Parts: sequence; C-alpha cells; structure tokens
Amino acid sequence: MDGASGVDWDAVVVGGGPAGSTAALYLARAGVRVLLLERWAYPRDKACGDLLIPDAQAALARAGLLDLVVEQALSVSNAVVSSPSRIEWSIPGSYLTLERRRFDMLLAEAAARAGAVVARGRAQRVAPRADGRAEVHAQGAHAPLRARHVVLATGADVSLLGALGLVTREAPTAVAVRAYVRSNGPARPLFISFDRDIVPGYAWIFPLPEGAYNVGVGVLYDERAPARHDLRSLFATFCREVPAARRLVDSAELVGPLRGARLRCGLEGARQRGAGNVLAAGEQIGTTYPFTGEGIGKAMESGEMAAQAVLGSLDGEGPNALERYAERVERELRPRYRGYDVAQRWLARPWLNDLLSRRLRRGGFLREAARGMVAERVDPATIFSWRGLLRSLLA
Repeated sequence: MDGASGVDWDAVVVGGGPAGSTAALYLARAGVRVLLLERWAYPRDKACGDLLIPDAQAALARAGLLDLVVEQALSVSNAVVSSPSRIEWSIPGSYLTLERRRFDMLLAEAAARAGAVVARGRAQRVAPRADGRAEVHAQGAHAPLRARHVVLATGADVSLLGALGLVTREAPTAVAVRAYVRSNGPARPLFISFDRDIVPGYAWIFPLPEGAYNVGVGVLYDERAPARHDLRSLFATFCREVPAARRLVDSAELVGPLRGARLRCGLEGARQRGAGNVLAAGEQIGTTYPFTGEGIGKAMESGEMAAQAVLGSLDGEGPNALERYAERVERELRPRYRGYDVAQRWLARPWLNDLLSRRLRRGGFLREAARGMVAERVDPATIFSWRGLLRSLLA
C-alpha cells in the first residue's frame, strides 16, 4: 500500500466487486495506470444469490471472460416460480450460478492480469481537489493516494458517497439473508418462492457447483415496520413450511452461517457523478433490480461505462466525458428499471400474484414474455400490466 501512495494514478477504483473490478479491467486493458483498492483479502464472502442471468453473461462476454466463468459455474436451464398459493410455473432459460467469493476473485484476477495493481486497503475518505484530481485517504497508507480520477464502487456501503454529498437515500431498498447447504441428492432447478408469509419479499433456492445450494430470503426495507425485518424467522419459516425448501433442508447439511446483506435497487439513492473527477458505479447507485434482487450484470455494465468515461476524459474530453457517464446511465439503464418496479408492486399483492401465476402456468403469450424479460428482450411492464393480463386471457 505504501508503494501505491507514491504514484500518480490515472484512476483509483475503490471496491473490488463486479462494478469495480470491471472498471479496473477495462482501464488496465487500455494501458492506463489503475489501482484497484479492495478492503478485504480475496477470496472474501459476499451475501448474494450467486446467480448470473443473461445480462451478467452478456457483460462477461464483452469482457472476454464468459468462457472462463462457464468453466467454473453451474449451468441451469430452468427456474421454477411459486406463488403465494403455491401455484408453480417455470421460466426455461440460460442461467449460471457461481459463489461470489469465487466470481469476484476471478474478476479481480482478470484485472490484475490486464495490468491493474490490486491492493488491499480500506478507503476512509475521498478528497476532490481544485484542479479536478482527487486524493484517496486509505487506512495504513503513509500518504494519500493521488489520482486523476476516482471510481467508487463500494456496493451497499455508501459512507464515502455520503461524505461527498452524493447520497439522497441512506436506507437500503431491501434486506436479505442467505445460507449455503450441501446435498447429495439429484440436481434441482432454480426455485423462487413468493410464499404468503414472505411477500412483498421472496425466497429462493439456487443450485451451485459441487452439490451446494444458496438458500435465502429477502424483503423490502421499511423503517416503519422493523418486525418485517426478522429475516431469521422468515428464513426458518421458508425452510419449514415450503415443501421444496423442506425437502432440500431435510436432506442437506449446513456448510456456512446465515449471512445478511443490504440491497440498493432501482437506480435510486445516490448520484453517479461527484465533484472533481469522481464517479460512482455499482450497487451504491442502485444498480440492483427491484423485484428480482439481481444486480451483478448491471453493476458490471455501470463499471464498464465508468471506465469508458474515464478513458474519454484521459483522451482529452475532460469533464464532458464524465458528465456523459451520468447521462448514459440514465439514458441506457433507467428504462430497464421501470418495468421491474411495476413488477415488484404487482407481485406484492398475493391475489394478483396468484392470478398472474395461473395465467403464466398455462403458457402462451405471458410465458414467452417472461422468458423474454429474463433475457432483456421484453419490458417487464408487458407482463405486469392490465393490458398484458387481458392479452393473456384472449390468447
């Protein structure tokens, strides 16, 4: 770390998750001097669903890493969804699962191979300077890290953004817990449950490599209703009352503790551009999807966009390139989130969730639209609307 503090970096990326490592990877490949600063030593754990849906796979393909991930991940071809009344329907598709402790290390290693310097350290403060540059004050460094640009990608931790005045909502959008279990039984599909005891949240069982499963529960965060956040109780209820979960848990062994996480969703809660040459990317700006809680793909996309903005600035476009980053996030990503927000509101109502599930179970228009939604070919509002529901009745 002390050696890093004596370098004039083109970019310092704070946070080595999907957004930060992706940004560092693209910057390093372009030949710039980039430092990736991660608080914890790899491999480090991260409470997450460990699911890579098509948008994450597309981001990996653009980065040239998809084949490497496929070699280590489990490929799953079907997802089963269960409504509050346990009406089940499925979404065939191309899914990958891989534990975040392995996935995040893979991305950081790719950035290091490309030429990024990966260092362990906790950033305590970012200080923009009058000349547009910035200093990153890190624990254990004898002097601040000097950088022409800073990309903040610290996940749900918005403390650095808050100190810069970029946070508009400190509370998370949702909270979740997950545990790992291992079973010798036959492989299972992805399973998502909107059980009546859990909505407006949902629970999941995601198979992983080597016979492991990620089992978890997530709910919307509500400061006015703290009892809704008794996730240990909801997790126990899911494992006890939902047949698919009970069958798995009865035949499996727990291989890790129950871990919690905060989620920031819907591109809400923080601004993407700060004073000087400071950008924010990933979950801290809300790149996680409402309704599904999936965030890896959009975090990587925002990291890719941030890197391209920094490269534009270094190529002589200056602040204009950084301003366009925020505009691009709004223009290209914002429309994706509106439909998921509608879907979240619809499925929070058990009767409406059941009604949709009955129609989806029958196949036809809604089933194909659901497959298109997962593949990002169809706006979720096509399904979660009275017009879409009426079309399914007439089809």
